[in-house]
Amino acid sequence: MRNPWLPIMLFFATQALLWSCKHEKVKNPVMTPVPCEVQDTLTYQGQIAPILSQNCFPCHVYPGSGGINIDNFTDVKAVALSGMLVQSIIHDTTYVIMPPPPQKLLDSCDVKRIKRWIQTGCKEF
Repeated sequence: MRNPWLPIMLFFATQALLWSCKHEKVKNPVMTPVPCEVQDTLTYQGQIAPILSQNCFPCHVYPGSGGINIDNFTDVKAVALSGMLVQSIIHDTTYVIMPPPPQKLLDSCDVKRIKRWIQTGCKEF
């Protein structure tokens, strides 16, 4: 036999859920500005590889997650020049967000360094 209270309990549970979603303040991840100086000349070996090693290598070494390998200069340069690297780390929603939640975002200094490295020609050394 069906419980006569079930429809009422479901109604109130649904209302409570909808109310909590409506009043919960959920924010998109925001990169916190970090004061930093970005050098004019950055190299993969000097500044970029350490950032990627700490934040990306755990998942993106051969065979990389999602088919993205960035454990060597050639592969990183290809991903960087395609635009995928920057769009992913700035959390452009048209790309796969990296690092994926709930992992910590790259700090704004590291993002600036990667952008500058790409702008200056993706030098290896």
